[in-house]
Amino acid sequence: MLRFSQHQKPSANLPLSHDFKPKKTRTSRKQKIGICVIVSIFLLLLWTRSGTSSKYDDDDDYSNIDNLVKDGSGSIKYDSDTELTDHDIDTISEASNEQYNLEIYDLNNYQGTPFAKDNEEIVLLCIPLRNAEKVLPLMFRNMMNMTYDHKLIDIAFLVSDCSEDDKTLETLFKYSEAMQEGKLLQLLDQEEKKSKDSGISGSSDLYLQYMPKDYIDNVKNAYSPPYHEEYNKPFRSVQVYQKDFGQAIGQGFSDRHDVKVQGIRRKLMGRARNWLMYTALKPYHSWVYWRDVDIETSPGDILQNLMKFSNGFDVIVPNVWRPLPTFLGNEQPYDLNSWIESEQGLELAKSLDEDDVIVEGYAEYPTWRVHLAYIRNPNGNENEIVDLDGVGGVSILARAKVFREGSNFPAFTFMNHAETEAFGKLTKKLGFKVGGLPHYTIWHIYEPSEDDLLQISTMERKKRRMRDRKGG
Repeated sequence: MLRFSQHQKPSANLPLSHDFKPKKTRTSRKQKIGICVIVSIFLLLLWTRSGTSSKYDDDDDYSNIDNLVKDGSGSIKYDSDTELTDHDIDTISEASNEQYNLEIYDLNNYQGTPFAKDNEEIVLLCIPLRNAEKVLPLMFRNMMNMTYDHKLIDIAFLVSDCSEDDKTLETLFKYSEAMQEGKLLQLLDQEEKKSKDSGISGSSDLYLQYMPKDYIDNVKNAYSPPYHEEYNKPFRSVQVYQKDFGQAIGQGFSDRHDVKVQGIRRKLMGRARNWLMYTALKPYHSWVYWRDVDIETSPGDILQNLMKFSNGFDVIVPNVWRPLPTFLGNEQPYDLNSWIESEQGLELAKSLDEDDVIVEGYAEYPTWRVHLAYIRNPNGNENEIVDLDGVGGVSILARAKVFREGSNFPAFTFMNHAETEAFGKLTKKLGFKVGGLPHYTIWHIYEPSEDDLLQISTMERKKRRMRDRKGG
């Protein structure tokens, strides 16, 4: 693990991969004597305190325990009638170089509320990455655009199963370090300018010539100044993890969305999500926000907008659409994994084997469910929320207690589903409420399919012939 915050950054010599093991040491006679001295002093202080202060007597109801916990740092502060003298401190320091900390967390204080920003509630932002080098600039710009206090957001990245020639881990490290130093915007602007000045554009960028003009303008405006006051501020901490899970399915659009590989792919994704969540989640986190790397545009205040529904819901997701070239209709729903269960879906599940995974949105699995994406009205009330059974993984905000009390992303077939859709089902089984906002929309990037690219190539050849004729 590479971990650094705005106050700490890793050494340049720290390896990107890791397998650190503590060295075994032999306790010497002097160390044992020192430990005995520490224990004796500690017991003596406890005895002295119990005789001079009645604040924590045996019959006390410990109603002042909240005063011990100040924040998520693990620091404990309390008033005591007994103070350590300089002699006591020197004795303890000489006896041992070890530092013993006591951490107390009342998890009732980390439930997640609609007023999270005002209450300074800490968010864990989880982002899984695989072969994501190309879209990292987009992801970091979107993260910096979050208006929730950056000092209240811990970021945890998981880089897994990347190709040998992929530079996701190295690029992620570079951008994270620059972001925590307040230099990322300058770095990204320089790299973008360098790319434009080179005049190099690949065939994969041809689709931009066929995208709606308002889409191009919206993207441009989303990443242009003026920036809000949080934009360049470092986050509370950044953690980078690297672990492979054996995911061999390609990252191309057709590879990832082929119905034949969905069950296997999603179970492996469930393993990755669970590993990241269990590794990064701390007692002081009130919220966990899962976010895909390839979101193109998203409101800066998305966290606050989703959190305000937490009085009635424990998991909240927005609607997710994607832009399309004009010849394909300008836009379409993207995430069909957020849905309301149907009788047909339940009957379909009964007809399948226990280990079969229903893949929503495919003709092979006619569930006739109501999809969050398809009940969207561009002019609808953004504060409308509906109950959901399955959720998509592009953007999921959940109260941390959901995971602490047993929910996860099943890496096996659960009720004929896996990963995020199974997470929705499991979370409801545990008694939590899952909701979606049909008219509050974020936008995924457009990834041309092979058919789209063929059609664009055909149109480009036609344009070239027309130019040749005019020229002749």
